[in-house]
Amino acid sequence: MKKAVSVMLAGLLACTSVLTLTACGEKSSSSSSSTTSSSKKPMNISIFTIQQRQQPPADNKAYKWIKDNFGVTFSFDILVGDKDQKIGVLIASGDLPDLVEVDSSKFQDAGCLLDIKDLVEQYAPNLRKHYESAWKKMLDIDGGHIYSLPNYGVYDGPDQGTFYNQNGFWIQKEVLKEFGYPEVKTVDQYFDLIEKYAKKYPTIEGMPTIPFNIITANWEAFNLWNPPNFLAGYPNDGGGHVDKVNGKYVYSDNYTDENAKRWFKLANGYYQRGLIDPASFTDTRDQYYAKIAQGRVLGMFIQGWEFQGEAENTLKTAGLYNRTYAPLPIVFDESIKPHYRDISIPNLQRGYGFTTKCGEKKAIEILKFMDELIKEENQKILKWGFEGEDWQKDAQGRPYRTQEQRNQQEDNNWILHNKAQLWMEESPKMEGSFSDGYACDMGNMPWEFQANAKPEDIELWNAYDVPSYAALMDKNPPQNAGWYPMWQITPPDGSAAALANSKLESIQRKYLPTMIMGKPEDFEATWNTYVSEMKEAGVDTYVAFMQEGLDKRVQTFGGFPGDN
Repeated sequence: MKKAVSVMLAGLLACTSVLTLTACGEKSSSSSSSTTSSSKKPMNISIFTIQQRQQPPADNKAYKWIKDNFGVTFSFDILVGDKDQKIGVLIASGDLPDLVEVDSSKFQDAGCLLDIKDLVEQYAPNLRKHYESAWKKMLDIDGGHIYSLPNYGVYDGPDQGTFYNQNGFWIQKEVLKEFGYPEVKTVDQYFDLIEKYAKKYPTIEGMPTIPFNIITANWEAFNLWNPPNFLAGYPNDGGGHVDKVNGKYVYSDNYTDENAKRWFKLANGYYQRGLIDPASFTDTRDQYYAKIAQGRVLGMFIQGWEFQGEAENTLKTAGLYNRTYAPLPIVFDESIKPHYRDISIPNLQRGYGFTTKCGEKKAIEILKFMDELIKEENQKILKWGFEGEDWQKDAQGRPYRTQEQRNQQEDNNWILHNKAQLWMEESPKMEGSFSDGYACDMGNMPWEFQANAKPEDIELWNAYDVPSYAALMDKNPPQNAGWYPMWQITPPDGSAAALANSKLESIQRKYLPTMIMGKPEDFEATWNTYVSEMKEAGVDTYVAFMQEGLDKRVQTFGGFPGDN
């Protein structure tokens, strides 16, 4: 276990920018000196990404295939430190890579991104076809322009997904098993259960048990202030929620409402009982995920995709599958219907954006490359791997993996050397089903899903009468409202709403830890001061901006399903 954890820590600490970015329009040294078996002209694509993973090694099998077949290599500038500060430096310096990972409007507002709508339509027919179902929304959300290519949520065939990686109150599978898989619906029931386990097992793997941990480092601090929204039964609309009042859709912030007060007062009580790790508010990102990888964190509120890679894979590789996690749709009380799981949506204003430094000429070449990669035969290689090495066909002609091959898919070191993970996470990709009916994710094929299910999974699913963790959260998630999700709306940089939003986040970072860790008798005074400062900082300005965006989305995309 110690070896596994040290491998993970080394990987996390190695997420540094070691490759020099190539100025757009100029040849990079790696491009000019590279050799390739492809007849295509060699091209290096420089990329800024906030995905904090290791640089792919030179012998990576998937990147070698890309180079040999398409003449393309990559230079990844991987985020280290504060995301917004790094983006600000890139914008101010003008030293931009070819592609930037878009997760807000910052690059667009600064005039750093190309409108690629016409380029996609003219030079990338396969990409245009791929985005057909989302194209209208892609255009409408940016006033007829397209500044980035959605990385997820665009399905080319039926969604066969069984995996859950969205928001939830996650809990170690071992905790549920220990107490006979009890019904856990409310937040009090959840914390009572992890308290009971922590008292019975004060150490795990020789280290102190951590009942509940919160990530507050850098951009992932949204997990600190998002719980009230879900506990109150609202879906993931970011910093607010939407209600229909007198026939009108109304946006309310989650920062200062009664749901927020209710949650942080409860959290204060849980902290007093020793259930929330005080280091939550000082730990770095690496320290937070290392604790998960050590197997001693019983629960956390977080989005699954944040920890299900390196941290949870470390536990699997170490044989500690019982220390991996199941999601629970926790609410304040049983009168509230949870709404965690949603139907997949196009991840608009996310994915790769093409910079003005890249320029139109190179952007066309990159789009042509993406257009080749989005073809089914290439997506199968990038998503399934190489036939005969990473999978094969059975007597009925069905693709499958051996158990050794399945284990490789959860091995961080194997992934680092064999998959184009950094590229694939943010690039356009097929999801759902290929034209032959097989799932784009091999793990979703029924025979593979069953074969890959561990005894711990099957026992848990049987106990709760569900076929998967997605069904555990909601067997039949409701149709998304037309406006959904509101987190796709971000204030333009420099606007009054953006300035207000920045101040609001600073105040949250200051007061929310104090509310959780402070003396119970001080809670009301701290809350009142917090609300007062949020008002002074412009929470009403921010809400007004979001209401304007909501009105526009309702007019363009509609409201609740069934509305006239």
